[in-house]
Amino acid sequence: MTSPLEFTSANSELAGAGVYIRNRPWIDDTPVSFYFREIHGRLLRHVAHEKISVKGWSLDMLGSFKSQLEASETFDGQRISWLLRHNPDLITLIEVVDGWAEILTAGKDYQAVHETCAVIARQVGEEADSAIVPITFWASDPDKYPKAMMRKLEAPSWESLQDNYDTGVVEGVEKLLALRDCPKERMILWHGAPGTGKTYALRALLREWQPWCDAAFITDPERFVGGSPTYIFDVANFGGGRTASEARQRSKLIILEDAGELMTTEARVTTGQGLSRLLNMTDGLLGQGLKVMILITTNEPLRAMHPAVIRPGRCLNEMEFGTLSAGQANRWLRERGSKAQVLGSATLAQLYSMLG
Repeated sequence: MTSPLEFTSANSELAGAGVYIRNRPWIDDTPVSFYFREIHGRLLRHVAHEKISVKGWSLDMLGSFKSQLEASETFDGQRISWLLRHNPDLITLIEVVDGWAEILTAGKDYQAVHETCAVIARQVGEEADSAIVPITFWASDPDKYPKAMMRKLEAPSWESLQDNYDTGVVEGVEKLLALRDCPKERMILWHGAPGTGKTYALRALLREWQPWCDAAFITDPERFVGGSPTYIFDVANFGGGRTASEARQRSKLIILEDAGELMTTEARVTTGQGLSRLLNMTDGLLGQGLKVMILITTNEPLRAMHPAVIRPGRCLNEMEFGTLSAGQANRWLRERGSKAQVLGSATLAQLYSMLG
């Protein structure tokens, strides 16, 4: 196998200086490297940036800008990069990854740079699809900074789900759906046995809140709560591809799924000051000026929760997801064409397994 780096002593500006390395051309001949070489080589001092949602990555997304395509690269079917040259001193780099397009336009004329970037963003962007919800997933390496990964997931409508729940859950969720901004109380606590539909209700909530609230899903809640406070600050202040002014206007929902053991009366022993910092984010100094809510789902019973978590004035919504009674469960099965019956209460997961 040929090495991507070739050792040679001929045809080089360093001839006579001993052994040296020459990069093979294909190492640097990518749209990204072209873009940054142009910025430095032509002294393109103005740069505009947009990050928008897209449905695909066909070249047709570029419309009339296809004629200005100078370079392209596809990486393992997961990322595509396009370099557009509008004129000798005005270029645009477009990178599409996982349903998001990042657009960087650089040039010598400030107005031309920003106008061109905005026009291209409108060209390749899409109208918002309410069934597709953008979520930022967070994870922290013990030796590195927290890392954000932006993805988009399908989310059901609440109308399609509400008959899966008892009256108490329906009323509680609908009160949350009616919100249009971050309220004074910012803690949401959902508890119940596995299979009772907490995650589906959460996805429906995120779909309804899309116009005004961004979602941050914490994959390692034990580090988020018990680790460095930097993790909490990074998540709370992350713009998610939006401009700073846009991000300040929007609310954020931080989601800790199956994290009940971190909120129990013994939590102080295992997480130190982490629980206090998390709660302070909802109604203390840490949360001042931030429109941040925290939703915790847990299988733990409410009586096991630390009193500070559920104290009055802090909890916006505390709700138990229970099983459906035998009558509700059998009606649910009949409405979906099943002849199966249950003799006692059943979880939503059990009912879906009976549909075959």
